[in-house]
Amino acid sequence: MKGNNSSKKRWVSTVLMTGIILAGMIPAGAVVKAVSRDDSVVSNQETGQITDDSKSGFEKITEDADAQKAKEDSSIVTDKEVSTTEDKNVSTVKDDMTKAKEESSSVKVDKVVKATVPTAGYVGPTTRAINTDWDTGTDFANSSATAYVSPSGEQGRNDEPVLYFGNSAFAFQPSSLTNNNAYNRITNASSWAYTTDTSKNPDPKKYYGIIINDTIPADRGYAVGLSSPTISTIESAVGRRPSASNKINGYHLYKNKAGTGFKAIMYDTVYKLSYTFEEMYDANGGLYSYFSITNSATSSQSIGAVEGVDTYVDNDTVPVNSLGPGNGFKMVGTAHTLNFSLRDPNTNAKLGGWTNYTAGNINSAKGYPKKLLNVANVGQYFNGGVPGTGMEDSKAGATIGIYDIKDPSKILTGSGNDRDSGFVIKTNSKMLAPGETLTNGSYLSYKEVTPSVPPVATVTSPTINAYADQKDVLTIKGKVSDVDSTKGRIKLTYEDGSMSSMSDNKYDTITVGKSIDYSAAIDVSKLKVGANKIIVAAVDENDFEQDTPVTVTVNLFKLGATPIMQRIKTGETVSTDESKLITNITIMNSNRHTLTIDSKNPSGKPLNNKVPGFYIQDMTLTDITTLPKEVVNIPVPVNVTDDDTVVVDNSAVYAKSFGTTSDAISVLTSKTALDTFILKNSEAKGWMLATGANSVVSVKSTTLTATSGGGSYKAVIQNSDGKEITIDITVAGGLKITAAPDTMNYGATGGVMLPYSSENFNLQRQDNSTAKVSISNTGRQGWNLTAKVSKKLTSGSNTLTGVLKYIDTNNVVTDLDSGSVIVGSGKTAETQDVTWDAKQGIIANLNGSNTSLKVGTYTGEIEWTLTSAP
Repeated sequence: MKGNNSSKKRWVSTVLMTGIILAGMIPAGAVVKAVSRDDSVVSNQETGQITDDSKSGFEKITEDADAQKAKEDSSIVTDKEVSTTEDKNVSTVKDDMTKAKEESSSVKVDKVVKATVPTAGYVGPTTRAINTDWDTGTDFANSSATAYVSPSGEQGRNDEPVLYFGNSAFAFQPSSLTNNNAYNRITNASSWAYTTDTSKNPDPKKYYGIIINDTIPADRGYAVGLSSPTISTIESAVGRRPSASNKINGYHLYKNKAGTGFKAIMYDTVYKLSYTFEEMYDANGGLYSYFSITNSATSSQSIGAVEGVDTYVDNDTVPVNSLGPGNGFKMVGTAHTLNFSLRDPNTNAKLGGWTNYTAGNINSAKGYPKKLLNVANVGQYFNGGVPGTGMEDSKAGATIGIYDIKDPSKILTGSGNDRDSGFVIKTNSKMLAPGETLTNGSYLSYKEVTPSVPPVATVTSPTINAYADQKDVLTIKGKVSDVDSTKGRIKLTYEDGSMSSMSDNKYDTITVGKSIDYSAAIDVSKLKVGANKIIVAAVDENDFEQDTPVTVTVNLFKLGATPIMQRIKTGETVSTDESKLITNITIMNSNRHTLTIDSKNPSGKPLNNKVPGFYIQDMTLTDITTLPKEVVNIPVPVNVTDDDTVVVDNSAVYAKSFGTTSDAISVLTSKTALDTFILKNSEAKGWMLATGANSVVSVKSTTLTATSGGGSYKAVIQNSDGKEITIDITVAGGLKITAAPDTMNYGATGGVMLPYSSENFNLQRQDNSTAKVSISNTGRQGWNLTAKVSKKLTSGSNTLTGVLKYIDTNNVVTDLDSGSVIVGSGKTAETQDVTWDAKQGIIANLNGSNTSLKVGTYTGEIEWTLTSAP
């Protein structure tokens, strides 16, 4: 039977041996038996399978949780050193937390927490406290009514303003006076007084409070009343009164070594907040003020800040005027000017987190609105209540002492209580994680402040498109000018908060007020794929920075597309329509690109549309607008299937029907061997459609067994994804020689008389009825029977050659000593005998070539071979 191994054919053959005896030359009774042998050769087939803990502006009184942990029932924390690393320009300060010396006050830390990494999106303090060297060797907390600092740092001078950080009523109350001789009133709740009256200290005041969840708590408001008993602010909770001692404790007060500033720290046991106040004179007598709040709780809190001011310059009739949108206010009296600025006079940079402010009437006389400093009336002066807006957008010079936020045109008029102006400034609540800080800063001066005009930079293109693998340095181009300076730099601020170096992107206009072109290099390592916002601002040589920076958006592309999985039948080709091959193209200019087949097939799975399976057709996507052109490979998955392929959902299984013989399967005695045989001959394979990953195939079931005879059988093959295909297996029966003569005898009854003449003659074949070969062909296939001399005729040392011949039906004679000769054939009969008459078939011929033949009995052997044939 014919078996198939790829395109090569091998054959199963059956061979038998028959002995040949020249009977007339052999003594009577001597018979040689035939040697019989069944050889089955089966072909083999290969299987084809295919944050940060910066503590900006705050003393973290709970820095070392293990060292400072206070039990809930403990009322005193003693001798604990606290280390604070302040953000950027803020110095590191170590404060000794010691037991309060006063009999009526003890220090209690209600709960100790460690600072944690800031919450996502929180950018930290919006101000930078002045860098200074704090002297923590002396704590002035218990002598704040007599200790003061001054612009010169000297003590006892009568010709300069001084700052106290407490008085006889409050341990904590920042009070800046015209000169040291004016500090003589018992309440001494004054603030920023600069008057012509040196005989007494007038009573302008400021009070600090907090905002929690957009609400000002009554016990930490910026003011409830103007008399000491009704004030309920941070200051009122820090004092010598028993009612205040357990609310805010851990109060410490330090000077800087220059004697020009105070630093106060304290802890709010009620709201779990740490407060830091920094007040410092500069050489011009201006006063920097910072109010910082740190969340010392173990969970996030919504915290804001508020400050109330009873302003006073020369008298209470001086109007409050705007310094410009978001810049603060000023009051110009008959002899003096007070500036409350939210910008640094040296750099013009915003100082703090204060965002909203408004002015109004402190007293409630003659039907005017209620007191501005009363917490209950805050909605009268902020549009929308505590979180609302005020007059921070007022133009420079505009009067912002107003009657009602909803009707700012009704300005306060009159005198005395009718024109007793005040001021409120706040920072709306921000969600602070444990350890995060909110800092607010301002600058107070008794002189006109005329800051330098900052430079202005523009950009030529607010949008820049580029590829992520671009090697060239990206640049921002534009123009820069400055009305009072010539040199500076273009500062770039990236989304991660980092900035370009101070030595990068410098410019020189040569002439004041001249506009020149600039080019600022972008650090591409700071960019991510997608949209990137870069803030561009000019900074002059005096560090005055552009008020309104510009934003440049850098869109960083990564050329690519999403391939669309293809499915074709064997013999078909893949579409060349781009819309059917790829989608979701990421490209700078979609109108100028190409998509071509990459014949090099870098994916290593070139398409073969003749054989079912998974392949990759590599495509090259090119943006032809760039120089050099931007190129990317897009591997498009291709699934080739035919009628022998089952595709369901996301996977495929392939197997084809095949034929075999009963002989071939008879040796497959184990299930594993039979399954392997089926998988190999069916060329079964499975794969995932999207990736081509191997989905292992196995034989789920089959009706074929090792003992199956000729007929049709089935096998179910499945992949590891559970997809199945059923194939047919056709088994053909065996092709065999079932019988052949053991011996064939030749010669006369009495033998052949020697010597004989040189004429040719045939020896008579004895008993023709036994000279036949029987064939079994249950598979009904074509076959050929061949014969050849496998052992020459010999008698002792004598050999006969050229004697055995085959004569076919056309009387053609062929010498069997020369090789195999077809002596019979068949095709459809299940059984068939090959026979010959007396004159045909295998005969023994004697001729003159054997004249030297010696007397004897000559025996030999004929080999019969049965092979399948078309």
